Amino acid sequence: MSAVACMSADGDDEESARDAAARAFLEALPQRLRVVRARSAFTREAIPARSGCGEGEVALGEAAQAVWDAERSSAAALAGRYRALAALIEHEGGIEGEGGVEGEGGDVEPLADVDTLRAATALRITQSVARWELLNAHRAVDQLPLTLARMEEGDFPSWWFQKVLSESEDLSDESRRLLDEALSAWSSDIPAERFLTLLNALVTLLAEREKQPEQAEEELVREVELVRDSPSGVASAALRGPIPDVLAFWKRLDETAHAIQAAQRKALKEGTEIPYDLDGIVTATRRPVPLARLRYDLLLNAEFDTDGVDVPAPRFRVNVTVPLFTALGISDAPGMVDGSTPIPPAVARELAGSTDVWYRILTDPCSGEFLPLPAQRYSPSRAMLEHLRLRNSSCAMPGCTRPVSWASEADHIEEYDHVDPAAGGLTEIENLHLLCWQHHQAKTAGELDPTRLPRKRRAPGEAGEPGRTRWRIGSEGDHVITADDIDLGTRLAVRDLEDAWREHVRRRSGTPAPTPPPEPWPDPPPAPDLSPPPPIPPGPWDPDDPPPF
Repeated sequence: MSAVACMSADGDDEESARDAAARAFLEALPQRLRVVRARSAFTREAIPARSGCGEGEVALGEAAQAVWDAERSSAAALAGRYRALAALIEHEGGIEGEGGVEGEGGDVEPLADVDTLRAATALRITQSVARWELLNAHRAVDQLPLTLARMEEGDFPSWWFQKVLSESEDLSDESRRLLDEALSAWSSDIPAERFLTLLNALVTLLAEREKQPEQAEEELVREVELVRDSPSGVASAALRGPIPDVLAFWKRLDETAHAIQAAQRKALKEGTEIPYDLDGIVTATRRPVPLARLRYDLLLNAEFDTDGVDVPAPRFRVNVTVPLFTALGISDAPGMVDGSTPIPPAVARELAGSTDVWYRILTDPCSGEFLPLPAQRYSPSRAMLEHLRLRNSSCAMPGCTRPVSWASEADHIEEYDHVDPAAGGLTEIENLHLLCWQHHQAKTAGELDPTRLPRKRRAPGEAGEPGRTRWRIGSEGDHVITADDIDLGTRLAVRDLEDAWREHVRRRSGTPAPTPPPEPWPDPPPAPDLSPPPPIPPGPWDPDDPPPF
């Protein structure tokens, strides 16, 4: 459970021990962190003067007070949001992942994935964001209750509370409770700059307090991460590690690139076969490949020494969907990588022109729906899996953003009956979807129950609609409906074709081109100011003197 529901004698002793530890901590704090007071009270009535409104600026003063009232309302609403999310955790118990939620007896319980899914559905956010929302709600309600109560009453700004959550993210649960005890005695009338300074000092003190003398030094990070840059159609892989290791790797890579470039330059001079000309750049330009491109090719084509471990072949190819008109150069509709990452049309055309194999994908000409492929077998064929990945580029579970091309499992929406296949769900496109392994396990455990909704029968020539799935989340019957992905390029191409056809019909019929709507009249210039100039103040000066500039 997220909160202790009942207290035993041992629970009373534990609470007393916590109170004693909190008192000892507060007494040991430096004076500037223990007693935080303001020189004067910060009230609603003082807002106009503090915000620089003059005596005659009544409207500005009232507007500033309205902002004050709105902040108090939003603070109370934020506190209510945290309490509602924390109650959601209490229903099914636990937070999965770092730290977890402390339950009865002090055990750490994992957060039920159903709670995360329900929160993501209610807040209309992704599952990863919902997990952080639940974690923050647990910390706010169970570990920062005193400060949360102050915010709920309007005595603690909501932005301050969010800074407390973010700054204390790396602290332990016990340190966060001590932080709450200290903050509960601070005046909220102090300036925001002073609050941030004192908060950082207090969090740093608590972090140092957690360190043990015998604690081993933290191991240096060694990782490679994918960094996407979607707007430009470029992605990056970031390599981080100890400086000697990274520099040694870079030196080997750079020296190899220099050696290849020197060999290419020599081959051009002597007219011999050009080495390592993967994309024919040297042959086309009669110049060696730039070093940066050589380093890229070396990394991209490197073979891995797995010490005898068999690496399974990829289940999926990397799909780059390019609309036909874009490939022909008569449209600028963007391409899509794995159905989720758009790439500029120029990049899409370059990729299409540099590959030897194209796969034709049929879509509904009006809606862009990926047309299904029939199959009557239990093990999905490679073509079926590729179609499912086009239909849902990420896990089919609402709110999950895990790409299906990396780690996914084909699942029957209506369960397949291994004993009597005719009585269970068929292995066909409409009864299949791709799930990440976590949500596949949750569906098998009965926590998720998808149902494929029947499609409306359409008349000849009528546009088809994307398929839809209704998901039941948890045991309480919460439902959400999702629609399959579609190819947006098809709709753009159809629009261009319809415009071209209308123009063709107009020209054949001799109908004049429609007159564009008239441009709106420009606003008239402001009238000249005819009011008399202000009177010249009296003074000992001669009107015939030159101006002082």
